[in-house]
Amino acid sequence: MKKLIAYLAFVFMVAAVPVTAADSIKVFACEPEWASLVNELGGEYVQTYAATNAQQDPHHIRARPSLLAKMRGSELVLCSGADLEVGWLPLLLQKSGGKGVQPGAEFSLMAADLVPVLEKPQVIDRSMGDVHPDGNPHVHLNPHNIILVAKVVHDRLQRLRPEYAAQFQQQYQQSVTRWTKAIADW
Repeated sequence: MKKLIAYLAFVFMVAAVPVTAADSIKVFACEPEWASLVNELGGEYVQTYAATNAQQDPHHIRARPSLLAKMRGSELVLCSGADLEVGWLPLLLQKSGGKGVQPGAEFSLMAADLVPVLEKPQVIDRSMGDVHPDGNPHVHLNPHNIILVAKVVHDRLQRLRPEYAAQFQQQYQQSVTRWTKAIADW
């Protein structure tokens, strides 16, 4: 009985300890919509940095040293993909050195790889102007895509911090419920 009481006391003490900045998952999001999604799914367990803001065109960002510093400390990267960030993201990834967030790695997520992409051209030539060869990267404009991306982000957060799996699951369920209701209302 004493062992059980001691164990329960330990569990409650650990559960009551707030997440410190050192414990939280560092996330680099290329656009603010992805940072917002990660914040909703991760809550107090994530520290999210958005490389761009709503007034910026993500096609034309410069790979500044401040972005490189944020990328270096990141455990998860979430971007639109489909070459939306082709002018600056590859350089940041190359110089950051983080193996887990390199293209194709488990913790490097491109939303366009997780959802059906529209407007993928069959033939491309210079006469067409600025065309995205991998399709329309603005996948966040379809609200159903947000749920698809959220599922993968949720999975990666749980893999990075399995000790917070229950909290991530609860936040994911609440997010999907709110989002599904909002889609029905729209």
